[in-house]
Amino acid sequence: MSVNKPNSRREFINKFSKGIGAIAIGTYSISVFNSCAEDSNPVSSDNNTGNSGNSGELTVDISQSANVSLATVGGTLALSSNIIDSSGLLLHRVSESAVTVLSRKCTHQGCTIGAFSNSVSRCGCHGSQFSLTGSVVNGPASSSLKKYTAILTGNIIKISA
Repeated sequence: MSVNKPNSRREFINKFSKGIGAIAIGTYSISVFNSCAEDSNPVSSDNNTGNSGNSGELTVDISQSANVSLATVGGTLALSSNIIDSSGLLLHRVSESAVTVLSRKCTHQGCTIGAFSNSVSRCGCHGSQFSLTGSVVNGPASSSLKKYTAILTGNIIKISA
C-alpha cells in the first residue's frame, strides 16, 4: 500500500506562484486586447445622438446623459461608427459656442484611435498620439486628423461631412 506524501511548503508556494502568475498574465492580456479594440469612455449610439435623418448630418444632444461630458468647456466625447465617419468621431468642447470634431481614423494606417485621455488620443496599433486639435503629438503618423464642421446651438451639436 502506497501512502501519498503531502506536498512540501516549497512545492506549494512554487505551484501557487505559477498559478497566480498565469492569472495575472491572462488578465493583462485581456485588458490590452480590450483597450486596443475600444476606449473606456462612453460612446453614444444613434439612439443617444439623435440622428437627424439628413444625409451627411449628425446631431448630438449634450443634455442626454451619454453626451453630458460636452456640457462644459474642455469636455470630450468619443463616438463610435456613424453616418459621418465609419471610424467614429472625437468631440472636444472648445468654448461656450464651439466644438471641435475629429475623425477617429488614424492618419498612419487607418486604425481607430481611442478617446482623449489627458488631452491626448492614442492609436493602439502603432502608438501615434494626437492633440485636442487633431495635430500629431507623436508619430509614426505624420498628418493631422480629419476635421468636420460642427455648429453648437443650445444643447444641440450639428456635425456635417
